[in-house]
Amino acid sequence: MNSKKPNLEMFAKIAMQCGGVINDIAMRFHVTRKTVAHWRDTDQKYRDAVNEAQEATLDLCESNLRKLIAGVPAIEINEKGEKVFAGWIREPNLTSIIFYLKTKGRNRGYVEKIEVDNGNAIQPKTLSKKEAAELLNSLKKKCQ
Repeated sequence: MNSKKPNLEMFAKIAMQCGGVINDIAMRFHVTRKTVAHWRDTDQKYRDAVNEAQEATLDLCESNLRKLIAGVPAIEINEKGEKVFAGWIREPNLTSIIFYLKTKGRNRGYVEKIEVDNGNAIQPKTLSKKEAAELLNSLKKKCQ
């Protein structure tokens, strides 16, 4: 195996292509995972390259999650030539909505149990079936 450290530009390019996954980076350079971890742990610029690649991957995941939350509306042109909502090509994904609310919306009460954040209890918010349906309908309307 070749354990020669690549130049930073090449390392950053490969790290980005691999989403910052150490094992994938190692496979591309034909080195062990431990070798790539050593490069990252002993050189701030290589650590920054891995972190940037991981952040870019997280951004991609969040972007795709947003698409699942929004769904894909079907738009038609009515007799007046106006665009109108005509149903869904792909409905908003309820599981994705719940996941997002439980993670990003937890400070607004979207939690399953009481959490403590800096000594302040975050009370869970329980929606009735009617409230959940209204929330889903309002989200659908925002996508129109």
